[in-house]
Amino acid sequence: MFLGVLGVPRALGPTSSAHDKVLGVSESRSERPYYPATMTDPGYADVDAPASSDPDLAHWVAMTLGKRFERSEVLVGGMSSIVQRCFLDDGLSVVVRHIVDEEWLAREPDLIGQEADALQLLEATALPTPRLLAADSQNRRLMMSWLHGEMRTESNFLVAHVDQLADMAARIASVRLAENHSITKWCPWVPTNPIPPSWGDQKLWASAIASYQSSPPQVAREALLHRDLHPLNVLWTGDEITGVVDWVNACVGHPHAELGHCRWNLAVLAGVETADRFLARYLASTDFGPYENWWDIVAMLGFLPGPIGIAGWHTTGRSDLTRQAVVTATEQFLESVLD
Repeated sequence: MFLGVLGVPRALGPTSSAHDKVLGVSESRSERPYYPATMTDPGYADVDAPASSDPDLAHWVAMTLGKRFERSEVLVGGMSSIVQRCFLDDGLSVVVRHIVDEEWLAREPDLIGQEADALQLLEATALPTPRLLAADSQNRRLMMSWLHGEMRTESNFLVAHVDQLADMAARIASVRLAENHSITKWCPWVPTNPIPPSWGDQKLWASAIASYQSSPPQVAREALLHRDLHPLNVLWTGDEITGVVDWVNACVGHPHAELGHCRWNLAVLAGVETADRFLARYLASTDFGPYENWWDIVAMLGFLPGPIGIAGWHTTGRSDLTRQAVVTATEQFLESVLD
């Protein structure tokens, strides 16, 4: 996904702020891989995976945690960032994100600080999220605890477990925000002057653009937003969600701003009916008012000019989702939203 310019350094050491304290490492669930979904986020144009990583990684991890660094492995799908699992001499491991996408870093300041702020806020909750261990904006890297679980993108699994996903979205929206929080505010990712894409139904997308350009829904109450909630950012162990990862896009805004991107993912992966069930379950368990389909439209227009990316799903085994299949599913969802 698109992302952004170095902010104030948060390097650890004797002069580091409370934001950067080392919190310790623990693992408690059966071991399965953590998949950083920012790197494989579907919907955005496919880019080449980065070829190199942080040469100072081993030293930084060892000095920060006071443990011996054994080895590391790059986790599946790195594109905007390189995310590595680092193994320590006591048998535990941590995860380090190193942002390498210069275009992303040119768009948004202090991405590392942004994710660190979100993880620090989440520490006081019961949500299954990584714990912040260290953040270093100057060197574009963040260290967090390892979470266990696996991504599940099979249609039948998502159909059977969509209620759990909706419940997790509702739990995120219920996180209490301090009055002086530093989480950035939500804003759309739609191009300034969107035009119908050459690869799609021109009339359909023109209707969507016209609907988007009407007045956006009023924000009656702000909530915490993951901003990129979808199956590639959710880890499961059996039937239980054991991780929600990739908080680099976290922000605050209208609670319903969380839903459009996830609904689109579900529509592509498991059909429009599953996306609608997700919404119905969320609305039944929250009291943020009626849902306006503007939130679905703004999510899909964020893909423009396209083409819609598919690499993320292919890394999870969904090779059936060809570019044309995704366009067809997207436009079916868009038609349902505009009806």
